[in-house]
Amino acid sequence: MRNNKEKFCFIGLSIGSAGSVESGISVLDRNLNLVKTDKAYNLSEIKQLISNMSPSDNAILCIDLPKNIMMLTGKWRIESKQTQSLNIQELGIGKKDLWKKRFSDRGSELCKYFEDSGMEVCRFNSSFTKNMLKLTAPYKSRSPAACKFLQNIIEEKLNISDMPSNLLPLPSLNSIIGAYVAWKIWTGEKNVSYKQIGSHKDFPVISALNI
Repeated sequence: MRNNKEKFCFIGLSIGSAGSVESGISVLDRNLNLVKTDKAYNLSEIKQLISNMSPSDNAILCIDLPKNIMMLTGKWRIESKQTQSLNIQELGIGKKDLWKKRFSDRGSELCKYFEDSGMEVCRFNSSFTKNMLKLTAPYKSRSPAACKFLQNIIEEKLNISDMPSNLLPLPSLNSIIGAYVAWKIWTGEKNVSYKQIGSHKDFPVISALNI
């Protein structure tokens, strides 16, 4: 990662697995205030929203890895459903070939676009990071109960201020976690506050650590 001491805008993008699936975008400032949450569907809309949030060289962008909905083998097909949480121990995160095949390439063009514009860009895996930060809810991931639990624990455990009183959808909550990962990259130390857990299409996949 490049020198990031001048950053003041930390953007998380939870990108949908297809254009018909909602993507969530969130922005944190240096003091972990939630500045903005938004939603989008197509990639051009996402580009426009993020481009208008901050000068590129003052931002860190962290983009979630969408699940590969075309992976049809049994266990992987179940894991790709939007209502299921990711069981890291069962899947074996260290099996790199299988690990990479579980994710879609959607969003890779956004990584290249924003990196070329001067923005610092990385990927994250929302399910893995939720496990690392102990944010996983004991409910189906897209249910209202799970979203309420996740929203409350994000506010309490990650010390994020200005969370809205209305219930946020899961893509928005996942994007807040991505913005938090970006903030950790700026404020923390590698392998202490965050670590690289892999790479996808030449971009590092980063997870925040629970300290």
